[in-house]
Amino acid sequence: MPVQPVWERRAEPIDTLWTAEPPAFDQLAPRLPNLRHLRAAQLVGDLGSVNRAAEVLNLSQPAVTQAIARLEAQIAPDLFTRHPTGMYATAIGEIVLRRIGRAFQELDSALDQILVRTARLRADVMLKSVQLDSLAALVYASGLSEAAAKLSITPTAFKRNINMLEARLDLSLVFRDGNRIRLTRNGSVLARAARLVLRELEQAQEEIASNAGALTGRLVIGALPLVRSYIVPKAMITVGTAHPDVRLRLVESGYETLIEMLQSGDIDILVGTLREPAPVDGLIETPLFDDRLCVVGRADHPMAGRGDVTLDDVTAFPWIAPRLGSPARREFDLMMDRARHRPPQIFEVASHMGVRAILRESDSLALISRRQIRYEEREGQLTVLSDQMTTRPRMIGHTMRERCLPTPAMQEFLKALADAAQND
Repeated sequence: MPVQPVWERRAEPIDTLWTAEPPAFDQLAPRLPNLRHLRAAQLVGDLGSVNRAAEVLNLSQPAVTQAIARLEAQIAPDLFTRHPTGMYATAIGEIVLRRIGRAFQELDSALDQILVRTARLRADVMLKSVQLDSLAALVYASGLSEAAAKLSITPTAFKRNINMLEARLDLSLVFRDGNRIRLTRNGSVLARAARLVLRELEQAQEEIASNAGALTGRLVIGALPLVRSYIVPKAMITVGTAHPDVRLRLVESGYETLIEMLQSGDIDILVGTLREPAPVDGLIETPLFDDRLCVVGRADHPMAGRGDVTLDDVTAFPWIAPRLGSPARREFDLMMDRARHRPPQIFEVASHMGVRAILRESDSLALISRRQIRYEEREGQLTVLSDQMTTRPRMIGHTMRERCLPTPAMQEFLKALADAAQND
């Protein structure tokens, strides 16, 4: 039975992987190269022969030669050297082919998850780049029209791309949710893979530039509250000063959203409190340092300067509770469970600016890392009343995709991050 077009499909309660609304990135979305051209280059590199690659792909020798030429014009020139005995990858070609291989690993892994075996065997030759582009554009678009505009195509062409992709795979990839078009779980898996493919190819060009002596490209860092007040900005300054052609971007959001963005390649590194273990498979957590939460209030708080502050003392004042689900909230709840009485008022505030304002303008207290109030403590605005209220320290570090191959710019940032953490 053919898949019913989404434009006629009623809303259905299909679980989706992307539930949050991360900030939009560039106005125009980058485009995937032709997948068949990528596969042709991969086979020529593996087999060392255009003719043998053409046989495997069931294409003519001129078609494979033309595919290589177009890819060289699009990604990098001189991917191969031509010899009477065959075609062999150049140093640049080795970089590109390694990234192409990793890109297909991501795509193949996604197809293995969503397709039955019989469909999986023929899926690679059916997929079109323009269709994957359209699916991926839906991830962070508010609607069909915005997604089409990001790709500089008409809504009609966009609809056709999605319908053809669903028909090719015989799967429902999107559904209508009120006025929005949303991804099904299968659609989310495939869209994530498409974005990872694109990121691998982008990183190939960054590696090529680095080999030529120019550290360039982009690096997107997701940061949780503790590290974005000093450590991550310090590392960004170090890299940006030494390598001005590297475009550095800091993304601030909740942990769940940043993990989703990390999995899809929209951020390269997530820095903050580690969950130990990571909440999903395929991620690697690397510790940087231990950090302990402290009871913090304004500099002239009634409890300021006392060396014998007890839990009963601090629970006599209003409190600001950390965000639900965060490690700091768990420590806060454990602390309140040990108290003999509850605070007279508990505020729920996630924003550091909001927490700081309430602390400065009232007798309220909060559970915060001393590192987060570095500047406020230095300027005499906030102070630590006690660092002995929590049960154990938190591990702070960075999280990356297990299959991530760091670019030179990423390696420079990780080194600067470790230095900033050690000298903090």
